Amino acid sequence: MKEKILIALSDQSLINILSKKLNEEGYVPIVANRGEEALDIMHSQSPDLALIDLVLPGKNGYDVLCEKSLDRFITKIPIIIISNYGAPIEMRKIPSTSSIKDYIIKTHVEPDDVLEKINAAFGRVYEKTDEKGNKIGKPQGKKILWAEDDKLLSTILFKKFESYGHTILKAKDSNDTFTFLENEKPDIIILDILLPGMNGLDILQKIKMNEKLRNIPVMILSNLSKESDIEKAKMLGAQKFVVKAAVSLDEIVKEVEELTKT
Repeated sequence: MKEKILIALSDQSLINILSKKLNEEGYVPIVANRGEEALDIMHSQSPDLALIDLVLPGKNGYDVLCEKSLDRFITKIPIIIISNYGAPIEMRKIPSTSSIKDYIIKTHVEPDDVLEKINAAFGRVYEKTDEKGNKIGKPQGKKILWAEDDKLLSTILFKKFESYGHTILKAKDSNDTFTFLENEKPDIIILDILLPGMNGLDILQKIKMNEKLRNIPVMILSNLSKESDIEKAKMLGAQKFVVKAAVSLDEIVKEVEELTKT
């Protein structure tokens, strides 16, 4: 039986493109133009997965996700969240639930990327090809030490890095970070700024002052985007400063792969 995919988006042109692509791939697209309609379809048609835009007429995507999480009849439907570029994803408004499988930044999205994420949600591999039809392989996996206390983002990005063949060492604070560094040598360190106890910039400074650690590339991944934070991170030796809400998960992975090229 073909899987049904609910497409709840505010962009009609993107709806048309994705509907066509899903049909070609053997899925059954179901379209909702409003938040209320998306919830009704989840109840009446039980889609196997839903693409939910955070910006929807009527009930917005946050409202839809909140109501869905409290409704035992639809709470387990897998979700891929879609957000506008430049509109920060307010993580506190998103229910912490295992049904959320991925995030997409709308202005960066390509139909093939959406198909890859949908297939991954069903445990399938979607193999991209280049212009000549050759399969595009994935780079060799890296060991990544990531200090982040947002459980929802950690879970989703952990799965994303794993799908690319990388290994994640998850640290929730500075103590975890330096405990790992006593026994491990990661290929890259990713730091959030807002962490319990010592913040990410203080951790960065301590890393760069350590002769054994200073050559490990460090990326700051934060929701803070003040110019002063960015400049301080660069001054302390961060190779990259990435604002969470301004990039997709795939772009975060690509940034890591760029910084760890040998």
